[in-house]
Amino acid sequence: MRPLFNRSSWLHSAFAFVRLLWQLGVRDIQTRYKGSVLGMLWALITPLLTVALYTFLFSVVFHSQWGENMSNPALKAAQVSPADSQGSSHGQYALVLFAGLILYSFLADVMSRATSIVVGQSNLVKKVVFPLHVLPAVVVFSALFQLLVSSLLLVACLLWAGEWNLSDVVHMSWLSLPLVLLPLVFWGLGLSWLLASLGVYLRDLSQVMGWIVTALMFSAPILYPIANIAKPFQVWLYLNPLTWVVETWRHVMYWGIWPNWNQWTMALGVGLVFATFGAWVFERLKKGFADVL
Repeated sequence: MRPLFNRSSWLHSAFAFVRLLWQLGVRDIQTRYKGSVLGMLWALITPLLTVALYTFLFSVVFHSQWGENMSNPALKAAQVSPADSQGSSHGQYALVLFAGLILYSFLADVMSRATSIVVGQSNLVKKVVFPLHVLPAVVVFSALFQLLVSSLLLVACLLWAGEWNLSDVVHMSWLSLPLVLLPLVFWGLGLSWLLASLGVYLRDLSQVMGWIVTALMFSAPILYPIANIAKPFQVWLYLNPLTWVVETWRHVMYWGIWPNWNQWTMALGVGLVFATFGAWVFERLKKGFADVL
């Protein structure tokens, strides 16, 4: 009788892929902070420093404000203060900005590292038995860890601004946050496989990636509300995979608005198609990796 779980079955391959991804992902995270004095604390310090920098630049220097209705008590607390209303406005801007930067940092980290992940592991390319497609997935795994840590930090900031009143700050819509994130994860996987394979042949790709990542941030409502953009141009912003996720993430997190499930289904479908395309390109191009490297 043929065994149910033989080595050629897709289920066995998927389990082996997940197990290897977990092992390499954990090692990648540990290596990232190994040798530093503060170690894993940098996963908390880095997003805080980034938010502080952008808040000072855009809220203090350029006097930018978030124009949407801040109905979340934590945001109201950050906006209105008897002592310093101007400083409170900066706090409100920082909280809303933080949510967008978390998602942007995830995709930016994936794109920046993916271009050189295969080139940097050239010793594994010549090992026929090693599944190379797991390397770009490790980049996504590591970036997802940072996203989760930053999200927990954001929740702590919201609770602190709302004086730790759970009933006022936490919404039932938070249950949908993992689903809101799912399309972006598939986009990250697709980009990682695509850029990792192209990066082997086009070494200049890593040189221009910094500009592309910067353009990705300014073409999405990370630093500004989408309402500030003229309506004829808003549709172009939605070509950026970050736009829908950032807008929905903020609405779910701050205003307790559940996602538009029709839009979510469309975003998920596009993400799955792009991830499949990225995996297909990687599979086709990996045959020549050993010759190039």
